[in-house]
Amino acid sequence: MMKHNVGIVDDDDMVNTDVSISMSGDDELGDSSSCSASSSPPSPNSTASDRDCTEFDLKGLESNPKLLAIGRSMQDTFPTTTSHPTSPSKELQETTMFAQFRWQYLLAYIGIMLADGLQGTHLYVLYEGYGYSVASLYSLGFVSGAFSSPFTGAFVDKFGRKKAAMLYCLLEIVINYMEQYPILIGLVMSRVIGGITTNLLCSCFETWLVTEHRSRGFSEEKLEIILRDSGIVSNSAAILSGFLAHCLASALGPVGPFQGAVTTTFFALILVASLWTENYGDAGGVVLSFHGHIAGAFSTISKDSKISRIGLIQGLVEGALQTFVFLWSPALRQLSASAPSSTIGLDEYGEPAYGLIFGAFMACAVVGGFVAPISRRLVFSFLPLKRKKDLMANDEESHGLDPTPVNILCTLCYLVGAALLFVPCALTKDSPHAFSICFVSFMIYEFVVGVYVPSEGVIRSIYMPSESMCSIINILRIITNVAVALGVFSTTFVPIKASFAALSTMMIIAAVLQLSLIPQEEFHSFYVSVMESAHFWRRSSKLVSETKKIH
Repeated sequence: MMKHNVGIVDDDDMVNTDVSISMSGDDELGDSSSCSASSSPPSPNSTASDRDCTEFDLKGLESNPKLLAIGRSMQDTFPTTTSHPTSPSKELQETTMFAQFRWQYLLAYIGIMLADGLQGTHLYVLYEGYGYSVASLYSLGFVSGAFSSPFTGAFVDKFGRKKAAMLYCLLEIVINYMEQYPILIGLVMSRVIGGITTNLLCSCFETWLVTEHRSRGFSEEKLEIILRDSGIVSNSAAILSGFLAHCLASALGPVGPFQGAVTTTFFALILVASLWTENYGDAGGVVLSFHGHIAGAFSTISKDSKISRIGLIQGLVEGALQTFVFLWSPALRQLSASAPSSTIGLDEYGEPAYGLIFGAFMACAVVGGFVAPISRRLVFSFLPLKRKKDLMANDEESHGLDPTPVNILCTLCYLVGAALLFVPCALTKDSPHAFSICFVSFMIYEFVVGVYVPSEGVIRSIYMPSESMCSIINILRIITNVAVALGVFSTTFVPIKASFAALSTMMIIAAVLQLSLIPQEEFHSFYVSVMESAHFWRRSSKLVSETKKIH
């Protein structure tokens, strides 16, 4: 309790009266704390506990209007405060907790992506060596994924993201064992199960991360950091997997990378089981049924056009990427026939070094992941000042993250990606430089992928509710699975050049749809700012050149 003695001069009797006004305050733990004070207000140098004691007790003053007026004046002078400055020790504790959470997620994710990269490098070569239709088997997985997508997300939200991640690891171990034997029924089953595990991979890990991050009270800026780290870790693991796959294939044949994938997936399973905690999808604490998760996700998608557009956009982009994963091997092989034997990217037999090329692709994607936040800040610098002030206001709808720079960056990346995927269409296979040109364009495309993939994760975290994110993502993955299945299966009848032309068209459509998410006035302001900057640099360079001529 704090007493303020205030000297009062009564106009009627001209007598000084000492009035005692009580102020009480609660400390950070909710316990009452006592504060002593003189007749003067607290100074700026007073302690936090002194400044917190600003809840006035005006009981007993109702009978004297003058004293009551003075008490209310004191209330206005020292308003009630409930906020407490964060101490350095608390900030250090929060930083330590976030670092621990960050590594709990990333260590398990490294193992997952290492195994995924090992099997991805030699899948085409393995199926071709078995003598089966590569396109049919590869597309079968995405057909399975399309049928299972609506139910996979609801299963994950209902029964838990950690358990779903562990199930993914167990199923992947089974798949990688099946792939090692040239038995058709086993390969068919592995692709059917693979469609389900691909849906799990693309949803349960990210939704566990976003939900757990917010439930622990970490800031949204740190979520953007860990999403960027996920992309970098994924691509870094893929670089290592490319090198390991090359070594294992040289020693054990095409099945070697799949044997390595079994081992790394098992270690990832142990890490998930021992380090992660469980979280679920719910709606404001209400436990939903399996049917409730599906119905809720469909309702959210149908009512929010932005979410449905994001699903279509990312479905087209992911479909183009997954189809590219299937096409780059035969495309480079076709062009390698006319390339000199000393060309970078070919092995000693004149064939594309698939493992090393895959590693090079992922290295470019890692660089793109590091460039992604720099690119977003660069786009943000061109936005008008009013939009920057709006971001500082911490818009609750976007969880404190500004969607405009991310949307603009993705639009630009999709357009650049469309141009790069069209390069194989403009090459002739008889040219000795065609292999190198195509190889370089593919590496730049992977760099662009490294830039936009973390940004897509940011977009999902902004627009999609975390309590039903997994269900929404998996329902929207129907678009991806159908696009890839049709794209890959059509390569049996359509030339490779026509397939790449289709991928380029898909990226252009995605760019146009992404542009529709940006308010027209904001994009116009961004465009004007870019043009003004370009005009300034042209004038500056012209002035410099004229100055050099004079001297």
